[in-house]
Amino acid sequence: MKCHIKFIGVIDHQNHIHHVTFHEGLNVITGKSSTGKSAIMEIFDFCMGSGNDTIPIGEITTRTKVFFTVLQFSTYRLVLARERKSTSAFLKTIYGEAQEHILGLMVGDKFFFDSTHYFPIRDFKKELGRHFAVTLADIDEDATPREYGVKKSSTPSVRSFASFMLQHQNLVANKHALFYRFDEKEKREQVIDHFKIFMGIVDQEYFWISQEHNELQSQLKKIDLLIPKKKQQKDSFISEISDLLVEYKATSGTDLVALSAEKIGNTPQKALQEIRMVAVRIDSQVDSFGVQKRALEEARSLATVERRTLQNKLHAVQSSIGFTEKFKQTADSVVTPDFAEVGETVCPLCDSHSDQTVQEVNRLSAAIDWLNDELRMSAYARESFREEEKKILKEISAVKEKLSGIQEKINTLDLQLGDLENKKTLDELALKVKVKLELKMEEYIKNPPSEYEGTRKIITDRLKVLKPLLEAYKVGEKLDELSGYINNEMERIGEKFGFEKAYCPIKLRFDLASFDLWHESPEIGNVYLRSMGSGANWLYSHLTLFLALHSAFAANHEMCKIPPILFLDQPTQVYFPATIDHSRAFDANALAAIVDRKTSVDDDMASVTNMFNQFHQFCLQTAKDTGITPQIIVTDHADDLEMEGDLPFETFVVARWRERGFIADVPEAPEAPAAPESTDVI
Repeated sequence: MKCHIKFIGVIDHQNHIHHVTFHEGLNVITGKSSTGKSAIMEIFDFCMGSGNDTIPIGEITTRTKVFFTVLQFSTYRLVLARERKSTSAFLKTIYGEAQEHILGLMVGDKFFFDSTHYFPIRDFKKELGRHFAVTLADIDEDATPREYGVKKSSTPSVRSFASFMLQHQNLVANKHALFYRFDEKEKREQVIDHFKIFMGIVDQEYFWISQEHNELQSQLKKIDLLIPKKKQQKDSFISEISDLLVEYKATSGTDLVALSAEKIGNTPQKALQEIRMVAVRIDSQVDSFGVQKRALEEARSLATVERRTLQNKLHAVQSSIGFTEKFKQTADSVVTPDFAEVGETVCPLCDSHSDQTVQEVNRLSAAIDWLNDELRMSAYARESFREEEKKILKEISAVKEKLSGIQEKINTLDLQLGDLENKKTLDELALKVKVKLELKMEEYIKNPPSEYEGTRKIITDRLKVLKPLLEAYKVGEKLDELSGYINNEMERIGEKFGFEKAYCPIKLRFDLASFDLWHESPEIGNVYLRSMGSGANWLYSHLTLFLALHSAFAANHEMCKIPPILFLDQPTQVYFPATIDHSRAFDANALAAIVDRKTSVDDDMASVTNMFNQFHQFCLQTAKDTGITPQIIVTDHADDLEMEGDLPFETFVVARWRERGFIADVPEAPEAPAAPESTDVI
C-alpha cells in the first residue's frame, strides 16, 4: 500500500488552521515538554476511527473545533476529520489541482465540510477501509459453528492498522507489551488473525472457498456415518424380503417372481412394478409348508444346542471368577509375620550341630515367593475371565436373537394353519403375504440408501475441485517465507543498535502465530522481551521489530494493505526523560545532570544520534530495495544532532516547539510563513 501522511492538524473556533506538514522518510517533531508533540499521534489515531478519544485534555482540546488528517495516495488525497464527542466522522476524496489547496479549502469553502461526507463511525471505518482494500465481508474459514450459535468473526478494518503504526510514549520501551491495543485479548486475537489478510496472503475468495470446503467435509463425515447404517438397513430389508418370499412359497407352493431377495434389494422400484403385475398362483400339490416347517424346526434345534453350549461355558467362566475372588479374599485375610528368627540347631545328646532347620526355612521361603507370584497372577486371571465372560454373554445374546427370529417364522406358519382352519383360502393367505411384501418395498423405496452414495460422489468430486484452489494460496508456505524475511531483517537491523553485550550478536525472533518476540541464543536459550533487562534493550527490541515489519510491508506493497507509516513517541526517553525538559533549547548535559547520568552523557548522545541515523538509513535502504519510502514520524525533545552524511538534522525537522506549542497564538492578520514554527496558520 503506497500511502503517507501529508498533514495533521486542527481547525480552531476562529476558523484558523494549525497543522504540521509531513513527507516520506524521516520526520521529526522536536520541542520541550507539554507542547503537544504526543497529541499529533493521538489526533491521527482519532481521525482513523478510534473509539476512544485519547487526545490530551488542555489547550488543544479547548481551542479545537475540528481535528483532521490528510493522507496522500498515488493520485488523490483523502481528508479525514472528526469533532470531539461527535458520533460521526468526515471523509472526503480530493483529486486534481485541488489537492494543493486542501488547507485553504477547509477554511475558505463553506461547503467543504458537506454533511454528505459525514458517516456514522461504523460506516466511516468501512468507507475508509475501501481506500486500503480492506472490504472483506466474511473471514470465517468454517461457517458451521454458526449453526450452534457461535458469532460470526469480526471482519478486518483499518483500526487494526494502528497496532503496526503507533508506538506511544508508554509503549515504545515497554518490556511487557509490544503492540498498541494488545491489552485487550479480543483485539489482540483479531490483529493476529487478520495479519495474513493485511499482507495479501488471502482474500475474500479464499474464505468463501474455505467455507464451502469445510461445509462439504462436514457433510461427508455425516454421510460416512450414515452409509454403514444405510447398509445395515439394506441388509435388513433384503432379509425381510427373503422371509416374505419364503413365506409366500410356503403358503402358495410357488415362487412369487423369478427374482432373489438380493436382486429386489438392488432394484426395488423395478422389482415392485414386476411383483404388482404378478397374479397369485396356488399349487396345492407341493408341500412347501411342511418343508419350510421342518427346516425351521431343525434350525431351532441347532440354535438351542448352540445356546446351551455357550451357557455351560459361561457357567464355567463365572465359577472361575468366583474362585479367584474367594482366593483373593482368603489370601488378604491371612496374617503373615513381619520377620522370623532362625536359631542354631544342637543335638541335646551328642551336642552336634545340624543345618536341617536352615534348609527347611529356605524351602519355605521359596514356597512363599511362589505363592506371592500366584497371588499377583490371580488379579490378571480374574480380569481375563471377565473379558471371556463378556464375550460369551454377547454370543448368547446373538443366539437368542436368532432363536427369536426362527420362532417368529414358525409362529407365522402356524398362524397360516389356523387361518386355513378358520375357512380362509390359500389364495387369501398368499395375497396377504404379497401385499405385505409390496408395502415393505414401498416403504423402503421412499428412503433408499443409494442416494447417499450418489451424494457422497457429488461431494467428493467438488472437494477435488476446491482442494487445488485452496492449495494455490500456499498460506502456510507464504507465512513461513514472511516469518523468515522478518527474522532476517531483524538480524540486519538489530546489529546496528546498541544492545547489551550479553545479547550480541542480537538474534531476535518473531512468531506470527502468537506475535511473541524473543532473543535466540545457543548459550542462554530463548530470552523473551520481559526478561532482557535494561530500558535500552526493550527500546531497541521494539525499534528492530517494527522496522523489520515495515520493511516487510514495503517489500510486499503491491499486496499489503498496511501503509508504511510508523509513529515513534519519545524513543529517547530511556536516556533523557521527556517530562523534565522545559528549556528553550535541547541541553543534553542539563537533562543528564537531573537524572544523574552526567558521566554517560556522551555515550547517551551517541546512542540517540545513532538511533536517528538508523531511522534515516532504514528509509533510504527500503526505498532502494522496494521502491517504497517508509514514513517514520518521531516526536521527541532531542534536537541539534550531528547526523551522518550530508543532510543536517534540520532537514528532518518538520516542527520545532520550544518557543511555542502546536496551537500557537494566532495573529489578527495572518503572516507569510517564515520558519517551521509559524507555518501553521492559514
